[in-house]
Amino acid sequence: MELELTRVDYLDVGVIIPHCMKLIPAEMPKYQQKLIIGDQEGVIQLISSKKDEIQVHFKTLPGPKVTSVQLGGAPGTLADKMFVAMENKVHGFSKKGKMFLSFDTNLTESIKSMFVSGADLLVCGNHVYNHYRDCKDVGSYLCGDTIVDVVALCPNNSNRIITILACSGRVLRILEHCRVRQTIELNSVPTIMHVPKGLGDKLICGFSDGKVILYKIGHFSMEVSEEVLVDDAEHSSAVSCINTFDLTGDGKEELILGRRDGTLQIYSMKSEDNEIDLESRQLFIENYNESISSVQGGTFAAVGYAEVVVCTYTGRIFGLTTQCVARSISDNQNSGTMNFPNDTNLRIARLRSEIAELESRVAREREKYQQSTQAMSSGLSAIPMLNVNDSMVLCREDASYDLSIEIPASIEYILLQSDVPLELLDVEKNTAVVSFSECNPLSGNCLLATYRCQLNTSRVDLKIRTIEGQHGTLQAFITPVLQPKCSQLREYPIKPLSLHVRTHKFDETRPYSSLTLRGAFSLSEMHSWISHCVPEIPEKLSSGDTSVLTFENVLIGSLLRCEYKKGEAEFRSDNISTISIIKDVLTREITKKRIKLEISTDMNPNCIGHILKLIEPVLVRHIKMSRDHKLFQALLELDIRGEDDLGVLCKEWREIYMNQKEITQSVGKDRVLVDRFHGFLTDLFIDWNKFRGSNVKSKLQQFVQLLENYDHEAVLQFFGVRNESG
Repeated sequence: MELELTRVDYLDVGVIIPHCMKLIPAEMPKYQQKLIIGDQEGVIQLISSKKDEIQVHFKTLPGPKVTSVQLGGAPGTLADKMFVAMENKVHGFSKKGKMFLSFDTNLTESIKSMFVSGADLLVCGNHVYNHYRDCKDVGSYLCGDTIVDVVALCPNNSNRIITILACSGRVLRILEHCRVRQTIELNSVPTIMHVPKGLGDKLICGFSDGKVILYKIGHFSMEVSEEVLVDDAEHSSAVSCINTFDLTGDGKEELILGRRDGTLQIYSMKSEDNEIDLESRQLFIENYNESISSVQGGTFAAVGYAEVVVCTYTGRIFGLTTQCVARSISDNQNSGTMNFPNDTNLRIARLRSEIAELESRVAREREKYQQSTQAMSSGLSAIPMLNVNDSMVLCREDASYDLSIEIPASIEYILLQSDVPLELLDVEKNTAVVSFSECNPLSGNCLLATYRCQLNTSRVDLKIRTIEGQHGTLQAFITPVLQPKCSQLREYPIKPLSLHVRTHKFDETRPYSSLTLRGAFSLSEMHSWISHCVPEIPEKLSSGDTSVLTFENVLIGSLLRCEYKKGEAEFRSDNISTISIIKDVLTREITKKRIKLEISTDMNPNCIGHILKLIEPVLVRHIKMSRDHKLFQALLELDIRGEDDLGVLCKEWREIYMNQKEITQSVGKDRVLVDRFHGFLTDLFIDWNKFRGSNVKSKLQQFVQLLENYDHEAVLQFFGVRNESG
């Protein structure tokens, strides 16, 4: 790596979520800056560093959770005013800690994201966006999707405000005067947005799949151009924070990324004539094993030395400085002693006294707790409620779920229980020891696994593979290393169509089968029933009498289109198994309501050949690789000692012998995917014949054997359809 940074730890605070730490700009470049922090205990504090010691300028008492910290100021002046969002209120603080603003937004929900631009204040709850100017309501917007983040652009540094809303429905909504002017359709769920300094028409957006994209928005036409800045397949963890700053002092800003898995990356960028472009060069990467909540580039610890101030979810604040920290420790080899400078000795003595004082306080509190929990005492044990930072995201690359669990304490063990069949996969960075217990699926217990964590582990990453058609609930019992012993429960629903994600494209040229439902149900009822079946369904209904949602299966690439209104719903898919699953789930839900239902289906036989074509390349490649692997095992019996011996082999066999490593790896990797495809095709065979009124359980063994030696025409003939898909 080209950038050498040294870690310096500063302090620990409470749990911190994204957008809750900012470096206040200094009056002169390369001057020391102050740091504002707001945690989940409601404590707001302004700190700085002086002579390697942290100075606290002001610190508030605990209160409501801090959900956002932003900086602002009058146009043309330094943005050194601090604005803090707590519940549905916004408080303003000066650098001296004086509260000059306490504004009640009157939102019916807590503020989740906020942005300040001059006299304009933008606040968002889960679904409501409000715009205030000089604390006066300018307008609002109700969003059907959950709002993830909000920023504002000022083209040409004018008074014109263009608002960008990042929404969980995989879209960016561009608003002006609280009206949607443009909608940018995305391939992934956005997680964070950042507006680079001095660029009034560009923003950088991070996504849950790890990508980072730069968007440029036209001044008047609202035309949007995009450029992929980071597309790193090795680090696909969600981007949790973004910042840009000139760390090297060459006049070009670097891109600083913090990820949910604890990875921090710095990429080089070039800025010429207000144009921003990413060079394909990574300057720094490091993993800190804790989810990174915020990163800020600036000058904090030492004058003239740029650094990256990093804040983790557990509240650990540290810096990555460009200053070369001198190791003023000399080893006296003769005496075996170590000599320190006087100031270092004073710091060590001060730290030792602080540690001794903390140890005595802990001992006193422990003794007090023991006395209060005696049998004859009236004292009660208080069970702590820990903030759990968890996420369960579907990964497109291997069609499995990434489950991450993090708490602000050491984890002793995590117990997983599920009433639906799941497969737990190995994760390289997971050091926990897993043990499985016997389960009885008939009693509704299909998985029982315990992950025992290593010492000082506060984060666990898991990989889970689901089967479509199987639905239930995954429960995680998280037990921290705390007294009294306690456990927290987190539940994760496994939807019947668990491998489907939202998409904005629907190919009308594909052959589709359809399911139509008619009955005395409302639009909201059907919306609720579909949410039980497919993930990523928005909580709020879109405006209008008809709602349309499109999904894609990440395993095989099939599509699903749901179009529904009051009293009628139509589902179209090129995958017959998808139609079968929806039919079973929805009819069961509607039957519970005792609603009279009219069901009609239209099964297109061309869907069989179309689906086979989608997955055929993997099956054919695996058969070829398996054959090559067997040939390679036979070639090992030959006495091949050099290139002269290879010359007697034919070209095909020689290539197999030379590519032995790639063939072995490919066979093992494809075998897992092929087994999933075989299971999918078996379900498709059953569902296809179920719609035809046939029971084919007696033919399943023969069908599985046919798939092992896959032939397109033979499989189509076994399905009982003709090859009309072209």
